[in-house]
Amino acid sequence: MGKSSAFDPGHHDRVTVVHTNFNGTRILTASIDHRIKVWERDPKTGERTLLDTFTAHDSDVRDAKFLHPTLGTHLGSIGNDLKFHLWGEDASQAPRGGHRFRRIATIPSTPRVPFVSMDVKTLATDHVSTFLALIDRQGLLSIYEPSTPDDLREWTLLDCFNVCATGTSAAPGRGEETSFKVRFDPNPTPLAYINSVSDDRDQLGIVVCALNEVKIYRSVVPSHTGTSADVSIGGIGMGISGGTGISGGSNASHRLMFYEAIRLPTHPTLVRDVAWAPFSVRGTDRIATACKDGAVRIFELGVADGPGAAARDGDDSRQQRNNGHPGRNNGADPQHSTPTSTTRSMSMQQQSQQQHQSSLTTQIAGRHGTAATHHTSPSSSGAAAPQHSANPARTAYTFPYITALSSATTLAQAHTDAWSVTFDSQGQVLMSTGGDGVTKVWRKSVLGGQWMMFAGQEITGDDDDDDDDDDDGDDEDEDEGEAHEEHRGDGNKVNGKKQGTETCRL
Repeated sequence: MGKSSAFDPGHHDRVTVVHTNFNGTRILTASIDHRIKVWERDPKTGERTLLDTFTAHDSDVRDAKFLHPTLGTHLGSIGNDLKFHLWGEDASQAPRGGHRFRRIATIPSTPRVPFVSMDVKTLATDHVSTFLALIDRQGLLSIYEPSTPDDLREWTLLDCFNVCATGTSAAPGRGEETSFKVRFDPNPTPLAYINSVSDDRDQLGIVVCALNEVKIYRSVVPSHTGTSADVSIGGIGMGISGGTGISGGSNASHRLMFYEAIRLPTHPTLVRDVAWAPFSVRGTDRIATACKDGAVRIFELGVADGPGAAARDGDDSRQQRNNGHPGRNNGADPQHSTPTSTTRSMSMQQQSQQQHQSSLTTQIAGRHGTAATHHTSPSSSGAAAPQHSANPARTAYTFPYITALSSATTLAQAHTDAWSVTFDSQGQVLMSTGGDGVTKVWRKSVLGGQWMMFAGQEITGDDDDDDDDDDDGDDEDEDEGEAHEEHRGDGNKVNGKKQGTETCRL
């Protein structure tokens, strides 16, 4: 395993975010000190040069990411000041002057609840489409798109609902510890289209972890739902104010609603992070979660024709294509995986569950109604605000295909408290980090199909690194062999070095 390199980002407080751009030539770091730093990285030497430092929020920065470079260099950020900011690079400004990145759009959290997670997806097929997902600390999920595809200064709300409306993930009480994460399906083509069980090539997928539950939502064109819930999109009656960067009209290029496709087995404790693996051409969708109990869990999902497929599409050519390329579900690992029932009756029953909204959702609806009365833009003031009851728990829609859980693998005691999981660009390698200060790399065995740890790196202080370099100079080859054996073990720490948190490591 290659040696990690450390650098001091120079923040005045704890670093909360480290993210790289599309091709790895730039790095951003965000901190509790309200600032974001952007670094340029030489891909050959790995040398990092500070490009700019700027104050992004009036409070600590919770999340920040680079956008896809299709429309230029942009990055988005959310903070505890109840706002999402979109920043665009002005190349005419001098580096390290504090003005290289300018704010071009702002989306406030109207219910006065801080955003805790964000994700952005860009589709560059026949035309460029960008989508933004924001979720706040009470589970309210909002999905936006630019009012004009090539202009990121104005955004229109597509859909908004509370992910805690049903299920065991009831609304969090005051003072309770919460955990919410949102991630788009990173694949440019959805698995249902690849497996020829759906004709919607532009369908979006979102995975959300809400407290101890993980749910997957898929987009539906409202005109195809046949429900009265179509009026609950477009930013009208959703409590979206006419702030900077938000379009109050109903002229969005795409009108979508998101419905629950599958709910993964309930976790025993809070889910800290969730990741959706790229490269779904393997025939399954792969989801990984990091849990407070220290376990890392990997789920394999497959799709197959549902009972409504024939009624929704009578095209004989499509039916012939389905017969030639049926949906595939990978089997479970006999040693390290727990097979899960994949019967269609259970899946359909899960999709059709209807439960009452939580009290939190009702309160949010009340605040939204008030906000809509005072903040609706003039262009939409003449439209009747829809009732929030028209947007119930998103489990009522029956998809023409079934999303089924084919296997679930638990990597027990991967960490003392697992905090984050990340897949590589091929979806074959999983990296996890935890409160024990250890970063572990996992890979699925080609022969046995088990997930095994083949590398680990403990975060250490600079002094310990220097001492180890002096001690190990003559025995580098021997130590390398011993470390290799330890890496393929059962997930224990690679060494006994003292944990440190002074620097960032890449």
